[in-house]
Amino acid sequence: MRAVSLIAVSVLLAACGGSSDNNESQLWQVSAAATSTATLTQVSGQQLERYLKYGLYARADMRHLDGATPVPADPGSSGTNLVTQGVDEADRVKFANQTLYVSGIDADTDTPYVKRWQRNADSSLTALEPVTLAPQVRQVLGLYATDEQLAVLGDDRYGNVGIALSPPEWGAANGNISVQLFEQGNSVYQLQFDGDLIDSRRTTDALWLVSRYQPQVAGYQSFADTVAANESNMLVLDNAQLTDLLPKRRLNGSIPEPLIASQQCYLPSDAQSNEGSDRMVVLTRIATAAPYQTESSCILASVADLYMSAEHLYLHGSVNYESHSRTVLHKFSLDDSAVGYQATGAVDGYIGGSQRAFMLYEQQQYLMLLTSDRADADLLHRFWVLEQDGAELKTVAQLPNAQQPDQVIGKPGEDIYAVRFTDDRAYVVTFERTDPLYTLDISNPLQPAVIGELEIPGYSAYLHSISDNLLWGLGQQIDTNEQGGPLWNSVGAKIALFDVGANDAVVQDELVFAEQYSPLEYQHHSLAIVQQGDVTRLALPLSRYSAEHGEQLSLLTLEVTNNGTMQKTGELTPEYNGYFGSWGARSVLVNDDIYFVLGDTVYHSQWPQPEQLVAEYR
Repeated sequence: MRAVSLIAVSVLLAACGGSSDNNESQLWQVSAAATSTATLTQVSGQQLERYLKYGLYARADMRHLDGATPVPADPGSSGTNLVTQGVDEADRVKFANQTLYVSGIDADTDTPYVKRWQRNADSSLTALEPVTLAPQVRQVLGLYATDEQLAVLGDDRYGNVGIALSPPEWGAANGNISVQLFEQGNSVYQLQFDGDLIDSRRTTDALWLVSRYQPQVAGYQSFADTVAANESNMLVLDNAQLTDLLPKRRLNGSIPEPLIASQQCYLPSDAQSNEGSDRMVVLTRIATAAPYQTESSCILASVADLYMSAEHLYLHGSVNYESHSRTVLHKFSLDDSAVGYQATGAVDGYIGGSQRAFMLYEQQQYLMLLTSDRADADLLHRFWVLEQDGAELKTVAQLPNAQQPDQVIGKPGEDIYAVRFTDDRAYVVTFERTDPLYTLDISNPLQPAVIGELEIPGYSAYLHSISDNLLWGLGQQIDTNEQGGPLWNSVGAKIALFDVGANDAVVQDELVFAEQYSPLEYQHHSLAIVQQGDVTRLALPLSRYSAEHGEQLSLLTLEVTNNGTMQKTGELTPEYNGYFGSWGARSVLVNDDIYFVLGDTVYHSQWPQPEQLVAEYR
């Protein structure tokens, strides 16, 4: 199914005050491909070249359009808080082989860094030489670390704190992505390639990168509002070779070569012969044991984000219609070194929310997800179960449905704020004035059901499964007035422990921190968590504002026992520093040691007395 109508790109001189002439009929009569929910088909050679050229030609006149739609951690230490266990995610702080790595941007020089400290037998840290980044790197997008190797992702865009942010809008000049591998602090491998990083993941076998790229051809005019300009673009594109339209890579500083083999590209199967698109999404696999064996595939379809399970990678994006949206999902195998495409499916609604990475979950052969839709001015949330059938991802179950119309998630006007999947359950928090925590039974994916609902003031924006019977949540406490309206002056960070042993969840314990919030609401990597026997230790940053300093940050430490008790064990509050920002606050727990990272500074305390600073490292 295709969204909206195709867009003709012939120049309309009448709209500019002129009249058409014979030259106009000689221009390419092509269209910018509409977003599609169709399965993908593998193409190469002339068909791929034509599709890219038509897409470039169509983009040059887009300004005339109206309404265009635009690895597990060591025992005793915390690792990066992950969406899927066993599938690592890039972050600005990593700990491996008793080495602490911290990335970011120097506030004085605006240069990126990756600092290293060796953890000693007495828990102190000894500074090591920072790793030497490639000269073209202006920001570090994230780190991956194992006992043998450090991987640094970066690009030449303007720098940030050391976390991959959303890539620039389509139409901006391509960036240059860098992947550097270090062993014992020495660079052993460097790959550069054209494009902008969407996101990445790391499995035991490979590093996976999803990026986007738009062809850039010398002489091509991005805006063509005259017949002469369009004729010039036709000539430039006619003379361009396919290799001119594909992204390049440079391995260890060698000469540029194609990143993608032309036969490894996919188009929607319903693409028409007079259509084109230049919006290319590239999936790159770098083998862990043999990084020179790099494989890339590209798709020319709507992609905004990714989800990776232990077995598959899904690229997903929105397809927008006049009255509603749909989500299209493309499934890829992790077993195939050639990054093999498997299937495509689509469901109504969009994947939204600040923690949308948790909205998808794969269990056995089923993919489950939650979407939202504002059809007919109402906000509707749906739960979907998809299964692969040939090249299609087909819906095999959903809530609500015709047989269960009352299986509704969320009350009128409520958005989804948090989601957490476990083996047999899914938990969903919606919020407008109160916090309904819904419990879904997914033990039989073909017959999902809402089996519980709990309402309490405020909301949880992040959920974490402590055990089969305990669910932990972080969000905001918001009291209500007599009419049920929110009292916004009552806002404060709220931590709740839920007993989910029965169908209806029960609040087991609760902590509220007035006039504070935690970036964990938006950035799940800010949570450090580790199991110590029957006790789960958690550390998370809190943010408060003062008239004197503005934002001040602290590290809150908590313990949750398996019998359902929760207590605050302390709070480390470093001296104020204006360079610190809550988005990049991280902590690492190693046995009884706490290493709290703010900016490029590491604050060391210990679990029995977390508020007492042991040492400070810069």
